[in-house]
Parts: sequence; C-alpha cells; structure tokens
Amino acid sequence: MHYRDERDALRGRVDSLQEQLATAKRELEDQRDDDRTARVAQLERQMADARRLLDQLGRELDQVRSRPRRSLFVPVLALIAGLGICTSVAAYLLVRPAPEAADDAVPYAGVVATPVPVPIDPAPEPAPTPAPATPAPEAPARTATATWKATVTRATGLPLAAGATCTVEAQLAGSGEKIRVPALQIVCGGTPIYSSSDPLNGMSRFSSGVEEDSGAAPGTHVYAISYEDKGDRSGERAEVSLDSIRKVGAVWRDSVPAYRVELKLPYQSAPVKGEPLLDATGRALRRTARVTASSGPSPAKVGARCTLRVSPLARPGKCLTRLECGGRMLYGAGTTGVSECTVEQDQVVRVHDGNTTRNGGDPALDLDVATGTIAVRDEVASGTWTASVQLDPGAKQDR
Repeated sequence: MHYRDERDALRGRVDSLQEQLATAKRELEDQRDDDRTARVAQLERQMADARRLLDQLGRELDQVRSRPRRSLFVPVLALIAGLGICTSVAAYLLVRPAPEAADDAVPYAGVVATPVPVPIDPAPEPAPTPAPATPAPEAPARTATATWKATVTRATGLPLAAGATCTVEAQLAGSGEKIRVPALQIVCGGTPIYSSSDPLNGMSRFSSGVEEDSGAAPGTHVYAISYEDKGDRSGERAEVSLDSIRKVGAVWRDSVPAYRVELKLPYQSAPVKGEPLLDATGRALRRTARVTASSGPSPAKVGARCTLRVSPLARPGKCLTRLECGGRMLYGAGTTGVSECTVEQDQVVRVHDGNTTRNGGDPALDLDVATGTIAVRDEVASGTWTASVQLDPGAKQDR
C-alpha cells in the first residue's frame, strides 16, 4: 500500500475512535458518576497519545519516501485496533448497569496481536586474514667432518682385494637437536667408489642417522653413522648402505661398469675436536674411578684405574656409556653402549642396564652418581663375575 494511503487509513481510524469517545461522554453525563468521569479522562489521555503517535508516524513516512521500507500499516493498525477495542470495552463498562449476579458476567475474548516482522541485519564483513608471523631464524648449524677407516671384505667389478683400505668421510651439521649428513664420500685404494655429489639419474631412497659421543680426550667427540642412498638408477652415482653400529657397509652399481664392494668399518669415527653438534652431548659425564672389589672371573682387578664417560642422547632417557678399567673396556665394547639413564638439571644422575652380555651384548651395570658407586655384573662361560667401582671425588660433569 502507498504510504499516503496508510496514513489516511490511520487518520480515519482515529476519527472513529473520537466518535466512540464522544458517545461515551454523552452517556456519562446522564449517569453523573465520579468514578466513570475519571475513566473518561483516562481514555482522553490515551486518545491524545494516539494522535501524537499518528503525527510521529506521518513525519517518519515523509522522511523515508525516497527509499523502500517495510510496511508499517499492519503493525500500527494493530496498535490502533487494540486501542479501539480497549476504548469500546471501557465505554461499555461505563454505560452498562451493575451486574446483579455472577451468572450475568460476560467472558472476555482475548485479542491476538499481529507479530511484527523483525529486520535481519546484514552479515558482517569477514575480518581480514592476518599476515603470517615471520618464523624465527634457525640457529646457525655447527659442522664437523667425521672419518672412519674401513677395510674391504669382498669386491667384484673393481680391482680391490680383501683387506684393502677405504676411508668413509661424512660432512655433519647439527643445530643442537639432531645431526644431518649433507655429504658423504667413500674412497678405496685412492679411487672414489661413492660420492653423494655425483649426478643422480633415477630414484633415491635416502635416510641417515648419527649418534654423537664424547671422546676419550676432553674437547673431542666421536660419531656412529647409518646412511642409505638406494634406488633404481643409471649414471655415475652408485648405491650405498652403511651401518657403523653393526660395523658393516656395502657400495654397488648395477649400470655399466657394474661393481659391488663390501666393507667392514669401526663403530665410531676417529675423534673430532671442537664443539659438540648436539646440546645433549654437552651434558656428558666424565669421571675417574678405581675398582674396589671383584669376584669370579672378573676382567677388572682390585685397584685398577678406570675412566667413565656417559653422554646423553637426543632420545629421552637414553645415554651412551663407556667404562674402561685397567686398559680393558668393561662396558660399551660389545654393543653401542646405549643404556637407560636419568638426567636431572642437565646432569646425569643414574645409569641402568639390567641385561648381561648374553642378552644385550654388554655386562649389567648400575651407576649412582650421588653415592659415586658403579656395580658391574656379567655371566660368561667360566662363571658369573662382579666388580665394584668407586668414583673419585671432586670431578665434575663436563660442561
């Protein structure tokens, strides 16, 4: 409906209410009741409020003629209709005689108000996506060059006899948490048989792992390595699989000229001077000690001098442990020397290995730094032996 028609309809409704009110006044004059006079005055105030509402609506309609709005006719008409019904009921109550009995009461029929449509606010604009935070710069890598002296155990396709000397050289880089192997080369008899820098024509399934241990001399470190570069390929780069923990390795190439060289290499590299590549290695424990008691076929005699090295690994709860007494590696020679350990406030406080040589490759060992005691036990063909070792006082943890 046009806004002008809505306003005219509202005015007509107000005029009708005025006529009803005038009729109620005339009937009231005949009855002259003070209480009813007050009710008429109340109705007059309501009519005045209705006129002000009509004037206000008219001004608002004039302001919004230039843009579409939802129709106000239905809700306002419902409001005026409600006032009209209230006025009619009030007039009826004013002029009707007082009820004589409760049975004459007329039930009131309630009026259901027409619901007013609620405007829906437009969806808010999405917030702009914040720019990604600039990543913190990585810690500068520490580097080292580790070498292993290997020997040929078998060779085909190359003029290398069993026992020929080879050198495995690995470029290592670490930032404190792990060690990478950016480059590796193997040279046998003066001839390179593998180089990671050779062009690759084909596939490469690459993996590597490095363990760092404190060396026998202060300020030195030694490394164990596993390294694989395998996959169907042609061209210069050979394939390789090394595992110094198992002390074996192999290099081969299937394309012409094809060859295969099998190697034996030591568990750990030659000592490397400098800073450790892993933060954990910097918490290594170094202590001197002596054998205080032994039993059975023990390789350590009472009074023998000992050196202890315990290097925490990046793996939580694991350490590399070496115990040498009287020139004999009492613990750490048979396997990697990996044992359970406890580190508190960056210091090794306990080491435990409950397996003997037949079950784990090394004797059983218990170290308690607080008491300065080491208990070693093993089971061999000639019987069970034990050794008690006491740490020398005063020595502190490597930092």
